[in-house]
Amino acid sequence: MSHLDTYKEAMAAGREIDCYNNKIVFCERDSFMIGLTDDQVLWRDCILPLYEEGDHDLPNRIKQYVMQLANTDDIVCVYGALSTIHGYILSSIFYGRPFEIDFSECIDTARKTILRNEEAFKNYQGNKFSSYIGNPYDLVAEMVGIKKDQIPQKARPIKKKNKKKDSV
Repeated sequence: MSHLDTYKEAMAAGREIDCYNNKIVFCERDSFMIGLTDDQVLWRDCILPLYEEGDHDLPNRIKQYVMQLANTDDIVCVYGALSTIHGYILSSIFYGRPFEIDFSECIDTARKTILRNEEAFKNYQGNKFSSYIGNPYDLVAEMVGIKKDQIPQKARPIKKKNKKKDSV
């Protein structure tokens, strides 16, 4: 089943929000984080094709879902909201912007949620962020513009280092 078919099935079942809160995961084998939706896959394979098929209410629903998720105390849902915004920005760069969504209010809401739940984000014990050095707070704080000097340098994607041979 294609990603688009999975999305349409969720819509038909009244579970479209699950495409944004990581209950239904859209990713490819080489996606950055295992078990979380790859925002680029969601936008490229689901959102943009749906809009092109004529679902012109989709931007309104996306903003509604992102706001709803940004206002929860669920770490994975807040990340899903911010990831959706990130995907919107990236898809605009790569595919153009067939529609506009003003996410500024959603980002403000997410920022307040993150600050209110800072310790929960820092102490998250689930495995959803296991391929990321640091904790979910390190990742989402940067996404909403919380002071960057508060974010430890270790909070970056894991990169494999090339070993250089010593020359004589």
